[in-house]
Amino acid sequence: MISTGALENLKKSAYSLEYYDSSWELEYMKELEGDDSISKWTKNHGIRIDYFDSENKFRSYNPDFLVEKSDGSIELIEMKGGHLLKNPDTKKKMEFAKKWCEARGIIYRIISKYQ
Repeated sequence: MISTGALENLKKSAYSLEYYDSSWELEYMKELEGDDSISKWTKNHGIRIDYFDSENKFRSYNPDFLVEKSDGSIELIEMKGGHLLKNPDTKKKMEFAKKWCEARGIIYRIISKYQ
């Protein structure tokens, strides 16, 4: 089973290759490449969202994908296993990411394979 690697020869990314952290991400990257409603996407976006975890410790994280659709809307995508959705720290990340995106007119979306 593939866990990490690089997808090459991309048409909708600004980069010639994009790295994936799981076979699930690889599957999604291929979907983005083939989806006519997507104009561009990347994992290499440099966005770091600061948040306070469930113990009030300062943290930051990098969302998985930045996607621009053909209609001009922009989405920040976080892929998360269903077993993690109720985790207190995941909830904090989601809360701060939603606020960060709302302030910038971006749609924040969680994709969970195991909901």
